[in-house]
Amino acid sequence: MLAGLSSSLGAMVALQARMEASREPLDDKARADMTRQLVQACRMDFVRQAGAQSRRLALLSGLGAAVLLLGALGGGYLWGRSTETAEVREASGVIRAALSDGSASALAWSDAIRRNNLVGLLARCEGRAVWTDSNGRRACAVPLWLEDAPPPAAPAGPRS
Repeated sequence: MLAGLSSSLGAMVALQARMEASREPLDDKARADMTRQLVQACRMDFVRQAGAQSRRLALLSGLGAAVLLLGALGGGYLWGRSTETAEVREASGVIRAALSDGSASALAWSDAIRRNNLVGLLARCEGRAVWTDSNGRRACAVPLWLEDAPPPAAPAGPRS
C-alpha cells in the first residue's frame, strides 16, 4: 500500500513538472490582465463583505437603540409611578391628620373640597395675589366658597 502511495505521489510530481514545462510564460500584457482580474475579484469580495458588515452594524445599532428606548420608557414609567405613590402616601397622611379632630373637622373639609376647585384656585396664585409674611411663608388670596354654586340660569327667551 505504501509502495502504491509512493508511486502515486511520484507520478503527481512528474505530472506537475511536465505541466510547468509546457506552460507558456506570461508576457507583461497577460500578467497585467491577470493582476487586474485579481484586483477586481478582491474589490468585489471587499464590497460584498462591507455591505454585509454594514447591514449587520445597522441591525445591531437599531436593536441597541430599541433596547435603550424601551429601557428609558420603562424606567420613566417606574420612576413616575413611584413618585405618584409617594405623593399619594404623603397626601393621605396630611388628610388623616386633618381629619383627626373628629367628624366636625371631616365634614368641614369635605364641604370645602366639594364647593371649591382647589387645583383651579391654586393655579390663580401668581403675581399680586401672592405675598410673604414676616416668617417668610408665602400666602395667596383666592376665594374660598362657603356655599354651593347656584344652578345655571335658564336661557332667556326662545331659541331659533
